[in-house]
Amino acid sequence: MPSNLLLVYKRKGEIQPRYAKLSPENIQIASRLIEFYAAHVGAQKKVLTQFVSELENQGYEYRFVRGLALLLDRKSNFSCKSKIPPSDLRQRVFQITQKHGIPTTPVCREQILTNVATELSLSVQLLEELLYADLDSELIIETFEAPTASDLLCQYNLSLTQTLLFECSELSFRVSGNWQQLFYAIKKLGLIYEVFQEPEVCVKIDGPSSLFKLTKRYGVNTAKLMPLIVANPHWSIDAKILWKYTNEVCDFKLDATRHRWLFGVSVFAPVRYDSTVEESFASQFRAVDSGWTLTREPGPVLAGRRILLPDFLLARGGLCVYLEIVGFWTEDYLRRKAEKLSQVDVKMIVMVHESLACERLVALEKRPQLYFIYYRDKISLAPVLGYLQKEFEAIKVKEIAMLQSLSITFTEPVVDYVEFASRLGVSVESVRAVLTAKPPVGYVLLANGLMNQARLLHLARVLRGALNELGALTLSQATVLLEAEGVEDISGVLACLGYTIRWCGISSAHAQLVSPKADYFS
Repeated sequence: MPSNLLLVYKRKGEIQPRYAKLSPENIQIASRLIEFYAAHVGAQKKVLTQFVSELENQGYEYRFVRGLALLLDRKSNFSCKSKIPPSDLRQRVFQITQKHGIPTTPVCREQILTNVATELSLSVQLLEELLYADLDSELIIETFEAPTASDLLCQYNLSLTQTLLFECSELSFRVSGNWQQLFYAIKKLGLIYEVFQEPEVCVKIDGPSSLFKLTKRYGVNTAKLMPLIVANPHWSIDAKILWKYTNEVCDFKLDATRHRWLFGVSVFAPVRYDSTVEESFASQFRAVDSGWTLTREPGPVLAGRRILLPDFLLARGGLCVYLEIVGFWTEDYLRRKAEKLSQVDVKMIVMVHESLACERLVALEKRPQLYFIYYRDKISLAPVLGYLQKEFEAIKVKEIAMLQSLSITFTEPVVDYVEFASRLGVSVESVRAVLTAKPPVGYVLLANGLMNQARLLHLARVLRGALNELGALTLSQATVLLEAEGVEDISGVLACLGYTIRWCGISSAHAQLVSPKADYFS
């Protein structure tokens, strides 16, 4: 919005717009404006302007009210009611005036208008109404797309942010996704950017105040990134604002944790596949129980001073392997792709269509970070899974050696393999291999983890007490008792305590728990 409608706070070198809270008072103002616009479809724009002036006279901050009205104007469609272009009418009046001379009296003026009206088969009154019907205040509101009051306030907050960014000297941001759209927009808008890994990927945009020309247009283009940034579940921005009124540089910071409410809840658009090859590969891979998770468009990977946006990320435990499908051909595309691949430092599978094999790509096969797989009609999973398994086994050997070198002492009653592996950043398989080979003293092996003997003894007493009280125990009753104790691996605990199950049909309600010949700790 215009800079004269921007409201800011400045304190100790920091600056921030005066955002509109979703308070009852602000909701009421926004609702009144929306209702008035909706009720006056077909009226002249000056009627709307008059209502805005009335609100200002009632004591509301005029820049806030005008800002809301400006956003509602953008949701309205205004048109000129005259079927004859007013510019043509004015031109005809001026021609008649030139012929008969400048009117110096009301009578002369009336005569000129009468001549034009008669010529066009109009009344003098209608001619005067249409003469300047194309002025902004005379336009008619034809349609109006009414937002909710809260949406209008969120749009107002976003517009304030964008207006402030017109004056930024640099803008850095981090997001949790939406990378492909963001970089497409950055390049389309002609913005100058750098990418850093610290450890998250951070993008720095040179702001308009750091350039020597195209300042206004460049500032508008920088601000256009804001809707794409705040559409993410997690984001943060950090900008330097050159405040022209005091000629000082101020810090401007926002992050999703504290400020998401300002811009509302954005719908994160689902990621679309760029080709049927990618979609087919993803569908096949997810259908196979490989132990690897597949993420579409995981985010940028640094390639020197540029970035590469891989198609997929394959993860298992602490191992991450990116996958890039090279399936679009132009000579310039292959050149740029090869240059980027020559500078990446992460493990990456590069799927290349046989028709795209070229010297640039073949030369990259010697890089240990890259593994090339060529395909013809569709991608085969076998070589992909083979490479992943080989890499996983190699990393598993290192993880096991690392775990064996650690002096691990458990104090919790239950150790879950998955949770423990996640805590150390290793695979579940490595944790399972080490702990099952040499269980910690005082712990018993279960299917999905460890349980200390004190905890197991307590569960044994709970089940024995129920058996003594009821005389018999069904599997359903035992399940209820163990779940109340926080046990997840019901069958593992029962088996460890020596219980067996006598099935009478397929229902667990009729399955009987058979006591062990001796108590677990007897």
